[in-house]
Amino acid sequence: MTEDRYSGDETASIAPATGAAAPSGQFKGRLILLAIVAIGVLPLLAALYFRYVSPPEVKASVGQRLDPVLLPFEFLQRADGVKLDHPEVSGKWLVILSAPGRCDERCQHALYLTRQARTAQGRNMARVDRLWLITDAVAPVPELVAAHPDLILIRATDDRVLQLLGGGERHHINLVDRRGLLVFRYPDDPEPRAFIRELGKLIKF
Repeated sequence: MTEDRYSGDETASIAPATGAAAPSGQFKGRLILLAIVAIGVLPLLAALYFRYVSPPEVKASVGQRLDPVLLPFEFLQRADGVKLDHPEVSGKWLVILSAPGRCDERCQHALYLTRQARTAQGRNMARVDRLWLITDAVAPVPELVAAHPDLILIRATDDRVLQLLGGGERHHINLVDRRGLLVFRYPDDPEPRAFIRELGKLIKF
């Protein structure tokens, strides 16, 4: 009888300790689960933040960094008269060559360079649209347009846009980010590899 009473008391004293261990184990399991979720989610949140909220600055090596200014898209239209979509609609960066419709050899070289720069981005090329802002009343020759099927021809309905993009007669390559801000300007003959590399860094954001 004494032995049975002792065994029962020992069992009773052990039981509360076992019950306390269960919640502790569940708590540790939840912490582990939260840690796993955090490891997977935090890098994604950081990427979204730097892409859409606060893109990190990239120093230009071949271009001129501009004080960001909103491009007045209400004064830009396609060659067929349709209003140009804002980048926030398309989600793309815009590489805009401003040059006369009477495209000389230098102008044609700039068009070729922007095409090569876009193509060189591989799977990221879908993040870039190429635009030719025609700065005069001359229509480009059909053969030149056919050689650049991805090129969007646009015109400005206000001279202020031409001045913002570098002037009427001079050739410039302008870069507009996905928020519609004019952020970089390049000459029409930048060093090709440096231009391609820099474009690739920028469009990731």
